[in-house]
Amino acid sequence: MRLRVLAVTLLIAFLTVAPGTHTAWASTPVATDPPPTVNPFLPEERGLGDCISAVPKPGCGSEERGGWHQYLVAIALVGGLTFVGWRIVSGVRKSPNRSTH
Repeated sequence: MRLRVLAVTLLIAFLTVAPGTHTAWASTPVATDPPPTVNPFLPEERGLGDCISAVPKPGCGSEERGGWHQYLVAIALVGGLTFVGWRIVSGVRKSPNRSTH
């Protein structure tokens, strides 16, 4: 019985999202919207394949990257990790069941 219910559920799910059924609902982009490939972090004169990879090619940076915001986040992360490490070390030192070998 469960297999039949699962099969009917999957069949209904696949039929409701069949290709071509949602074309009437597709929205047209507004003329003021930028194209989906516009990104302030990527240069406009280079192709997307040049700059989006594990090792981007030189010249793919932008002025939008970095700055004091990025340094503030890095300092907060290092501070948080230092605090967590300090709490672990102090908790271990205060532990009464600590071995003294």
